[in-house]
Amino acid sequence: MAQQPGRSLVRVRIRGIYATALTRWALREGFQVVQASQVIAERFGIPILEVPADATIKNSDDEPSELLLVGYTWAVERILERMRATLPYSFYWRSSLPLHSTVKAVSLGGCRARVAGVEAELAAEQCPEEGSQLVAGVVRPGVKPGEKPRLAPGARVIGDYAIVYETDRPRVTVSEHVRSPEKRAELMAIASRLAAQGLGVHWRSSSRYADRATLERHLDELASRLKTVREEAEKGGEGVYSEGETVVLVRLSRPDKETLDKLRGEVIPTAPLHHSVKSLDPQASIAIDYAEKLIPLGVDQEKLLHGLLDLQAERLQQARRVKLVHVKPDSTIVTIGPAEVRSVERRGDRLLITLERRVRSRGVYDGLGVEKEPGDTIVTEVDTGSWTIVHRYYSPDGKLKGVYVNINTPPEVAGDALVYLDLEVDVVKTPNGKREVIDEEKLRAHHEAGVVTSELLEKALEEARRQLGGSGR
Repeated sequence: MAQQPGRSLVRVRIRGIYATALTRWALREGFQVVQASQVIAERFGIPILEVPADATIKNSDDEPSELLLVGYTWAVERILERMRATLPYSFYWRSSLPLHSTVKAVSLGGCRARVAGVEAELAAEQCPEEGSQLVAGVVRPGVKPGEKPRLAPGARVIGDYAIVYETDRPRVTVSEHVRSPEKRAELMAIASRLAAQGLGVHWRSSSRYADRATLERHLDELASRLKTVREEAEKGGEGVYSEGETVVLVRLSRPDKETLDKLRGEVIPTAPLHHSVKSLDPQASIAIDYAEKLIPLGVDQEKLLHGLLDLQAERLQQARRVKLVHVKPDSTIVTIGPAEVRSVERRGDRLLITLERRVRSRGVYDGLGVEKEPGDTIVTEVDTGSWTIVHRYYSPDGKLKGVYVNINTPPEVAGDALVYLDLEVDVVKTPNGKREVIDEEKLRAHHEAGVVTSELLEKALEEARRQLGGSGR
């Protein structure tokens, strides 16, 4: 069912490289884990509950450092509240319209439309003229900033087992996760009568767990609800008329991956940097796997961490040139470099990395307002345990032009790249003693939008204030 059920328990399905850590977290928070994999069921000693999930959490197929949370809005709200408290140092991007919901949109012309203040694209061969209204279904929710939802003509409703929608090309599709040929045939047969009525049906993965009578009743309920939603949308004005699914992408930071490491470590032997390496540097995964074989033999975790950091240091030195990759709160990714590696040193539980770039063009250094000239040298100091990256700008004759302190989450090593979440706010310093925090308003805007948590906002501002009183390191 799409509406919040009478039960208070949230059913969550968990998959992917964070499954063990997230299952530990979900059970601790009082959620019910359903459709667990055989490995997870055995690892936690829980039954494999073959019932529909209210929400699913897994890593994104496109970006392993991102968590995908999708499900009924009431369930996502409750999961998100606890997730933001546990993983406060990550970015949270949320869909602007619910996926598979029915909306009444106003055409803006040029295959554009507006729904409740949100601009969307129209997936139609013939887009309606400007000012006209249409009933449509959300087929792409628009999650990251700047991504527009996509609408297809016709109402649609979603349930635990299926999606039913209006279409001029009636068809029946089945989730790829339903692998039994017999079950697929049964599902096609059950839905054929709705297809004959001109409706489209998509069977969800949970349909493989239900019997025929349940599925038939479910389709009848969805068809009836679709008719009601269509009638309400036709009579009403611009807005959302059926609940779909809320979609959230969580771009994980290094500190939050370390929290997930600890959660996983409560269940099975887990090496330091486990989730960081697994998500960003698959080529080094064998080192993590080997380290986790050593933990039950009594090898000290701190020694393992030092060994893994030494390995990362060696690989950075061998690469000789390294990129800085910062992920911004608006979801854009900016790559700086590559820069030459001047030095890499492990100091305790962190790496200290010095990089150098030569300037080849003229311009002005952002934030500093200082002239950029060919022959200038930019020396960048990276500390994998720090919330800052320091850029020092030198003239060709070696005079310091200024210092730019980037505020960011502690960097992760990803082969020949250093990856971190850029927190917008920065500190600039000039040789004449000027010190200034810049772009604080950008960070606060992302906090207002829900991308940045209150904890992350305060951490970034605290670091910026600290840098105002320090020397830049």
